[in-house]
Amino acid sequence: MKNRNDTLLIDKINSTSKNEEIFDFRYIFPGGASVTLSNNVIKVKLVKNENTEQNDILKALRHSILQFKPDSVLVSGGIDSSVLAAIAIKEFGDVKLISAGTKDSEDIYYAGVLSSELNSTLYNVTITEENLIHAIKELKELKLDTYNIIMGITEFLSIEKANKMGLKRIVSGIGSDELFFGFQRHKTIKKEELSEFREYRLFYMPALDLWRLNSIANKLDMSIAFPYLNDKVIEAALSKSIEELVENYDKFPVRSIGKSLGLSGKITERRKKAMQYGSGTVKLLRNLSKKKKYENVGEFIKEI
Repeated sequence: MKNRNDTLLIDKINSTSKNEEIFDFRYIFPGGASVTLSNNVIKVKLVKNENTEQNDILKALRHSILQFKPDSVLVSGGIDSSVLAAIAIKEFGDVKLISAGTKDSEDIYYAGVLSSELNSTLYNVTITEENLIHAIKELKELKLDTYNIIMGITEFLSIEKANKMGLKRIVSGIGSDELFFGFQRHKTIKKEELSEFREYRLFYMPALDLWRLNSIANKLDMSIAFPYLNDKVIEAALSKSIEELVENYDKFPVRSIGKSLGLSGKITERRKKAMQYGSGTVKLLRNLSKKKKYENVGEFIKEI
């Protein structure tokens, strides 16, 4: 940008994540999107493609997965990763399901339900005090802040498991909540303000969640893809009205896709639970912090 009121048009590019593109913000947006800097405030506008067909989110997700050719999927038993796993296994057959969580955690239970429904083996990492501390040490080497270290524990242990299995191309379900209004906060925002909030969330993902995930994948010599952030998937989502996207319950289009793929109500109607809670990571961190007499989780992580 040459001055404060310039608008940067985003080129159409392949949105498949590659480790060498960790710092490339462009792959979040479909072609024709614009980023405007005015009075030091960044504004993002996602522009609808008039040629995009309605109701083709599944087609777009399948295209993204076919393009990436994954050998593994990070799963939690939540609707987002479950849909990706169902598509990947249908298209490629022997795709491994990788999960991580404490013993008896919700995510491990539901990931087991998913693997049974897809008739696929689940490769799970049980999070313990020992490997949790190992993950924290590895994540601290990436210079992540406390929040991203907490978020990254499950991701790191899962991706490390995939790496040790000789896998190289893993898929993550991140991005669906931002695109299809899956956060609790979305319910408190006026409908006429949801589009702007979605654009804001998507714009900052590369500096937050995607920075963390790409950094972990790069450290472990893995390639990671985010199908929900593919150009075509974003365009398909934009072809739908806000009313369609917030109908009935969170991420209605994704849950409908899950049903069409044959997933049971246990998966398609499971309420969202943030990864750090569903995996049991925060509970374990709190227990260890208390046991070792630290004031809080942040102090515990700092001293590891």
